[in-house]
Amino acid sequence: MVEASRRMAERLGMPADIRVADAERLPFPDGRFDTVVATFALCCVPDERAALAEMVRVLKPGGSLLLADTVASSNPLARLLEHASDLISVPMEGHHQTRRPLPVVESLGLRVVEVEEEHWRMIERLRAIKP
Repeated sequence: MVEASRRMAERLGMPADIRVADAERLPFPDGRFDTVVATFALCCVPDERAALAEMVRVLKPGGSLLLADTVASSNPLARLLEHASDLISVPMEGHHQTRRPLPVVESLGLRVVEVEEEHWRMIERLRAIKP
């Protein structure tokens, strides 16, 4: 994906600083970005809270955090299947289907301004602002 991103940036003539980094230890100074985006990534990091805290750290005051991820479903049957799947996917691939980033984002002091849910709330998108 890194090489594909570099090729796309070159093809579009857009300068891009593309890096491989640990989501729990981002190589950027505090308050560096106006917007931080994470799509279907929090389900795969070992420590979701640490990754979110890093996103908040590098976000400027007034900046937006945009997330989209798989989350624990609001449908009891789907949630049961997600928990069963986690028994296999977490040890084998580190993929968590039952996390809930929204309460973590709120606990980190961001103001959630928009939440969208799809597929029995198995997919959640949110936008939060750093005070």
